[in-house]
Amino acid sequence: MNNNPGRSLDKKMDISIVGDGSSSGGVYGKIKVVGDASFNDNLSCDRFKCTGTSVIYGSLESTDIKITGTLTLTERETSNDGEDGIQASGLHAKAEHIKVVGELHLSGDCQAENIKLNGRLTIAGMLSAEHMTLKIMGPSEVKEMGGSIISVKSGRLNDLFTGNKSILKAQIIEGDDIELENTEAEIVRGDKIKIGPGCRIGTVEYRSSLQIHPQSEVLLQSNRSLD
Repeated sequence: MNNNPGRSLDKKMDISIVGDGSSSGGVYGKIKVVGDASFNDNLSCDRFKCTGTSVIYGSLESTDIKITGTLTLTERETSNDGEDGIQASGLHAKAEHIKVVGELHLSGDCQAENIKLNGRLTIAGMLSAEHMTLKIMGPSEVKEMGGSIISVKSGRLNDLFTGNKSILKAQIIEGDDIELENTEAEIVRGDKIKIGPGCRIGTVEYRSSLQIHPQSEVLLQSNRSLD
């Protein structure tokens, strides 16, 4: 690694890990993983691409994040005194574009201009994006979701053999144009909302329009344009 501060401002170092490997955190140009990799601190890079499995013990900031496999952002293991459920930390992932074919697990917030996911995810904090397209393929959980255009659809049928269900669970989903399938949420709030099949929603607050599929359940609906 170049330890000269003057040169490090001119050109960022690239990292390529093939097979099993690990690296420290820091500021880099392009990071490419083909195999299994771990990073021991916060990462900032121009592009992060992983085909395989990457674990980051810290936050990740990049212009472009592309995952084919699994990306996990977490803190070093500590005792949680038997607490259940996903617990939020101060970690975050931030990018302009995030594309995941596989799994995304984050014990904090995730923010991007555009997020596309085919697979499953667990986000202990806030998932936010201007455009969010999620095809859920397995049990998924997000504490809060926010964006302009939000689409959540089931990527496959529920697995009859393992009992795994392609369902997204969230406390709050808030956006302008929202379309949901196979989603369980306490509150859905937006302008135009379409509740597709397989949803169980506590409260829906809408302004312009609301559609509810007959195979879904909404306990309470409120037209906020009347307020």
